[in-house]
Amino acid sequence: MDPVRTANLHAYVANAPKSGSAAAYEKKQLAEARRQRATMTLMQRMEADAEHKQALEHVMDMRQNVNTRVALDRMVERMRPDEPLKEPKVVSHNNKAVSHGHDRKMNWAPLECY
Repeated sequence: MDPVRTANLHAYVANAPKSGSAAAYEKKQLAEARRQRATMTLMQRMEADAEHKQALEHVMDMRQNVNTRVALDRMVERMRPDEPLKEPKVVSHNNKAVSHGHDRKMNWAPLECY
């Protein structure tokens, strides 16, 4: 697992409220990372630990800023799997679109670039 992602999960779980299972999925991801670490050789573990230590320091510095903390928390929340649907999903399509993405706004460069 990516050291920055793991460090961010550690920081998220550490700052999560202790009551309830708000961070149950994240704790499961951390347990999987520990299992992966257990399968490594000594040199791989030492290298992974050094990378994780640097990543954790970097993430903790980033979490000092409120805006980056919100972005890091959003990254963790996006990793969670979607909850199963209880009813059918209704999808609407644009009947004027010729193909997928046809009605999407295009961002063109200035005319000087062409």
